[in-house]
Amino acid sequence: MPLLHITDSRTTLEAVTKRFRKYEDEGFVHQKNPDLTRAIVAATLERKAHTAFLWVKGHNGHPGNEHADVLAGRGARKPAPDPVDVTVPRKLLVTGAKLSKVTQKLAYRAIRARKTVDAQPRRRTKERVDQVIKDLREDLNVHITPETLWKSLASSAISREARQWMWMTLHDAYMIGTHWLRPSMSDELKERAICKVCGQTETMEHILFTCNANGRETIWKLLHEAWTTAGGLPRNPSWGTIMGAACTGRKANGGRCTPALENRWAILAIESARLIWKLRCERVIANDGAEFTRQEIQNRWFAEINRRLTLDRRVAALLLGKKRKRYIRLVEGTWSPLLEEERDLPSRWVTDSGVLVGIKRGRG
Repeated sequence: MPLLHITDSRTTLEAVTKRFRKYEDEGFVHQKNPDLTRAIVAATLERKAHTAFLWVKGHNGHPGNEHADVLAGRGARKPAPDPVDVTVPRKLLVTGAKLSKVTQKLAYRAIRARKTVDAQPRRRTKERVDQVIKDLREDLNVHITPETLWKSLASSAISREARQWMWMTLHDAYMIGTHWLRPSMSDELKERAICKVCGQTETMEHILFTCNANGRETIWKLLHEAWTTAGGLPRNPSWGTIMGAACTGRKANGGRCTPALENRWAILAIESARLIWKLRCERVIANDGAEFTRQEIQNRWFAEINRRLTLDRRVAALLLGKKRKRYIRLVEGTWSPLLEEERDLPSRWVTDSGVLVGIKRGRG
């Protein structure tokens, strides 16, 4: 009996038709759902009758497609996924990749994927990631998975330096707090676990959210002022709103976020948090505990945010074609509400390096 598969996903349709041979030659390294793709193709090849695939536009009144969306919603709300048999018969199973198709990038991804399967989750990492997801859900009603959180680190809103800091923070990998309390540490080294200002264990949570040293409160106030002045609803700094800033989603606090608004929060929140960490390191390591003044902290914050603005402008100037136009629109939407004398700026201020641009200073 002939069979017609109807789908509103071009990605799925092309993965099992015109792109399947390419994915197979590359060992499915770049494919997001290789097991499902293999299973669909294998089931199709085992059929004796004709099998066809048809794309339809989603949410356009097609009865089967609308019903599939309902079922997908029910499945997403299940506490645990249903078991799906994706076993491929041995006669149809092709493993590995063609040597002629293997590049250095492809080989690296394959190795990382293999190691990821064998690696055991770190307790500290799981606890931190779970806390980020929990805070995002409670603070902004945004529901994400660990995979979404990790993928968000590749967002263009996050600079390379900030990405490295976030990765280390999510893994709780910095040598602070309880890391100094290992049995192998001497009594002198164990003293480094304590915050000299507060007398408490100096974890990253303490540094970002509770420490009484100069810097933290001032920076969070500057973030609040910049964010709300630009039209954002107030948000309290937390693991979710900071480490999950790049995946806050299109809905937060009951409203619908535009890409520019989401981008603005991610930049301001992450750069502010990283500055708190940088000032802590300078105070403890370079300045022998000497505190920064309020004016010094304000100047450092404005310098960091202006540096990030300059980075976005330079990236926009280097892009070409449609990417350039899209990125310019994103930069304009992200930064315009924060700029000094925004209305007097020329239309090409984003890419014109001769135009001096800086964010507006509040009362501090």
